[in-house]
Amino acid sequence: MSEINRVSWEDFIRDFQWKQGEHVAAIAPTGAGKTTLFKNLLPYRGYNIFFGTKPDDKLYHQILRNGYVRHESFDDIKSYENNILLWVKQRKTISETIDAQREAFRNALNQIVIQKGWTVWIDEAKYLSQMLGLKEELTYCVEQLRSIDSTVICGAQRPAFLPPSVLAGSTHVFLWKTTDRRDQEKLSDIGGIDATIVRNEAKSLGKHEFIYIKSRGTTSKLVISQTPK
Repeated sequence: MSEINRVSWEDFIRDFQWKQGEHVAAIAPTGAGKTTLFKNLLPYRGYNIFFGTKPDDKLYHQILRNGYVRHESFDDIKSYENNILLWVKQRKTISETIDAQREAFRNALNQIVIQKGWTVWIDEAKYLSQMLGLKEELTYCVEQLRSIDSTVICGAQRPAFLPPSVLAGSTHVFLWKTTDRRDQEKLSDIGGIDATIVRNEAKSLGKHEFIYIKSRGTTSKLVISQTPK
């Protein structure tokens, strides 16, 4: 395969198939289209829990308008609620906020692994794994939750920011433009692809263009598309 076929967003999203238990990785610099992608993918799943790590974000308010319920603790979630925004309020200091987020997200992940069918959205995987120190929990969930039909979606600005298990364990990978050497090397963590082709294509993508990689064992499907503006 010398190049990757390009398809329109409309054709891509019409043919997109995503089963419960299949993980997703979305890697894009700020403003490239990751948030737009999440908006379009959220309706595909039920029993969503979105980890809100930022002090404020337009996406959080949009999903709340669309019926999500905000909670600061997984312990407060009612059994009939299936679209949750886990968003901890800012504390008086940054340190106190980080501590509160770490406790809330760790508790949620610990409970999700003993339940079935959750879809966990982690928009800032680097922040969760490095700043909050939850890399072990995130890695465990990516590697083990598939067996209980739970799905993990991890977002990051660069491939180098993701734990190896995220790229290796994701059935669906969305990759925007990257030219950094460390990022290019990380693409080898994705299973079933010719990394050289993906590296070459990733260097020349337009601002909103992405490479979509569907990986299943030693086989893969690759196309280039573009998120709607």
